[in-house]
Amino acid sequence: MPGGRGSRFPFTARPGSLADLVKLKTRTIARLRDALLQSGRRPSMVASSAYETLTREGMLSTEEVGALNRVDPLAETMFLMMAADGKLTSEEHDAVRGAIRGLTDNALRTGTINVMLENYQRRLEADGREERLHQIAETISEEASEAEGAFALAAAIAFADDDIAEEENALINQLAEWFGIEPERSRQILDQLEDDDEADDDTPTNRPPA
Repeated sequence: MPGGRGSRFPFTARPGSLADLVKLKTRTIARLRDALLQSGRRPSMVASSAYETLTREGMLSTEEVGALNRVDPLAETMFLMMAADGKLTSEEHDAVRGAIRGLTDNALRTGTINVMLENYQRRLEADGREERLHQIAETISEEASEAEGAFALAAAIAFADDDIAEEENALINQLAEWFGIEPERSRQILDQLEDDDEADDDTPTNRPPA
């Protein structure tokens, strides 16, 4: 693992161009959004003084609080996978913002998303990427929908440019273990990502002109 059907795995976990990076396919985002909405999320707010301040000052609506609670660990996982060199470019920030909007069905305002990204950068600088990923795994490994969603996003970003990088492939394997995802299930998730990729590429808007 990663194994899939043998046609494309393993991939690299190091994004190439922005076009490759944003192969966070629309079907993948839509599937994960629907899964999060169906499963819900424990009501407690993720510990963060920034979020607490926003809530106390009435800057987060009830809808935003719910959306942030659902998406926060997945969004941070996505951020960390993109931040392989310790930071994100402005284009990568835009890519993460777009994915977060998709995951929350546009429930979060730009200012709230910016606070989220600032928090993720501070945690990354304080703890390092792999330690943060491990900490996230510890908080969501008992929630199958969250763990599988975070793993799917990590793999989608990691494998964006279809190029092989053994150390990042090893990280995906490690994430599956940390998130408590069995090998057979992880292969199914990776196969689904491949199906999403092929389905999006085959939509009329993505087909090359005749």
